[in-house]
Amino acid sequence: MIRSLYLDFGFFTTLIICLGIVVFFIIWLAGIAGLLANPDTKKEVGWVKIICCILIPVYPFLWLIFDTFKEYITIRKHTVNTQRN
Repeated sequence: MIRSLYLDFGFFTTLIICLGIVVFFIIWLAGIAGLLANPDTKKEVGWVKIICCILIPVYPFLWLIFDTFKEYITIRKHTVNTQRN
């Protein structure tokens, strides 16, 4: 498969595609781990959430991005409040 990508697109495009796939896979696994082991959730993790994580790979990816943004906002507010005092 990589050879056919290389023959069709060239070296640098194939390198970018392969690295993108690896990075997406790592972020997908991190999103699944975050969704399943999130201490902020009050309810137990259900089968529906696990199936959504596996069958819809974009769901954990987007959750990880939104959760990171939410934490950034929380830390920023805390830093601003600390600097005012």
